[in-house]
Amino acid sequence: MSAQTLSSFMNCFRLGLVTILIFFLTSCSFSSQKIIKVDLYPIPYYIEVPADIARHLTVENMDTNSQNEYTKQAKKAGAIAQVYVNYLAKDGTTHGFAGVYYFKKADYEKSANPNEPPVYGTMVAEENSMVLLVYGPQESIFEPSSQDGKNSIELYTLMYDPDAYSYKNK
Repeated sequence: MSAQTLSSFMNCFRLGLVTILIFFLTSCSFSSQKIIKVDLYPIPYYIEVPADIARHLTVENMDTNSQNEYTKQAKKAGAIAQVYVNYLAKDGTTHGFAGVYYFKKADYEKSANPNEPPVYGTMVAEENSMVLLVYGPQESIFEPSSQDGKNSIELYTLMYDPDAYSYKNK
């Protein structure tokens, strides 16, 4: 092998090695954020959200913590379980973000009026003749460019994404 061929081979090797290292380092920086399963107990589902959003969330059982007329109405309509998903803002205030309801599908269908918006929200999951419904915010109460605003937008999208939920008893 001539010196010129060897030199050309080494230059190609270095270029290839540098390319591989750059690709490896770049792929590390784009690794996905850790996802946390937030338990919606007593509803038998988790919602999967990024860790930086999960730390802002609490789940409150409506049956035991906040009996009101709407909660009583949902129970009378057949709600098996109902929870609030609350969001803790950067300033320390807690905001009710969404209601999550768990019904027998037949009871939910009886309570639905086809000429009106769904009373207990949008169906996001169905398992064993049971349905999971979400009744969330119509718009963000946070400035969209703030971190709370960005979290709120992402959380809103996840709350209505069926793929964000996992059934506990599978």
